[in-house]
Amino acid sequence: MFICNKSNVIPTMALMGDQFDITQRKPAYVRFQNNTCYSIEVNWMNFHNKEQTYCILDPNKFVDVNTFSTHSWTFRECISKSRMVVAGREIFIATPWADEHRRLEFKHPINVPLRTRVLIEMPAMDLRQLCLLKLANILKNKDDIITLEIPTTLQKELIEMISNKETSKIQLTN
Repeated sequence: MFICNKSNVIPTMALMGDQFDITQRKPAYVRFQNNTCYSIEVNWMNFHNKEQTYCILDPNKFVDVNTFSTHSWTFRECISKSRMVVAGREIFIATPWADEHRRLEFKHPINVPLRTRVLIEMPAMDLRQLCLLKLANILKNKDDIITLEIPTTLQKELIEMISNKETSKIQLTN
């Protein structure tokens, strides 16, 4: 895992093996762009169908990833671990670059692979979740939550969100 926030462009390789039959595997080149105001975990779904954090992407930043059409990707906000969406879906599977070239109906041949821009956005969230997320961004530590006169269930959720925020900071420094 690495950090995606040091500059606007960090080319990377995500050649992580096969999830399906090798004949189905086709190269895909994507640019994941964080269109939210939150730091986002970019997660590759590994061979055991578990999310594996690929990088942390800061707001309005992007990362170029070379992947395959058989690989699934998910995106989570770092504090609440809420799922983000790409084109209204929570799971993204890339289109092979050659298929993307045909879809765009270019009149001239292209020998260089096309990189598809993938916009990561927030799904519709309820007011409760948005307020908790805002509070988790403002509060500095778990002790600050105890001073709030809110129900215990909300305190527990906020404590978990603060803990997630601290974990994300540790990931960023490693």
